[in-house]
Amino acid sequence: MMETTTPFGRAMTLAAVSGLRATMGPAFLETSRRGPNAGNWILGALGEMALAKVGVLPRGYRPVMLIPHTLAGAWVARESMRKDGADDDPSVPIAGAIVAAGVASVAPIARIALTRGLGVSGTLLGLAEDYLALKLGGDATGMTFGQIGEAARDAIEDLRDQVAPNLEIPAIPSPSHSHV
Repeated sequence: MMETTTPFGRAMTLAAVSGLRATMGPAFLETSRRGPNAGNWILGALGEMALAKVGVLPRGYRPVMLIPHTLAGAWVARESMRKDGADDDPSVPIAGAIVAAGVASVAPIARIALTRGLGVSGTLLGLAEDYLALKLGGDATGMTFGQIGEAARDAIEDLRDQVAPNLEIPAIPSPSHSHV
């Protein structure tokens, strides 16, 4: 696994996350750095995961689907290195694009092979990919699953407040408020 304690390791890990879910690498980067667009990236990542599960997004192995993953990988690698204060190496976005495109190419092939060969549910494999992306993104940015959940909850609540400020919409419960 890539070393996530170095600027280059973080950049390439976030590029790999973008290969799994195009919007998730940028969402992690912006959230960990408290960027002004973090909420938008989080909502994009949540939407991408949900739309993939219901089959709205085309299968990832189509060449046209490599474009958003590749662009996200290039962008997140460059921005991660910049935000870590590393030199502006022009090869970093290229490496990020290659990593993201590679992951975006291999993941659907592996999913198809596991589904056909072992009979594993495609939905279950999609959830496993989401978990892997969340785990890798959290490792790269130093975020725990609790912090990831809190950031998602905050983004959804901010959207709710913008879209329907006067409607009584129940708030999303926090794990700390749950009673077992």
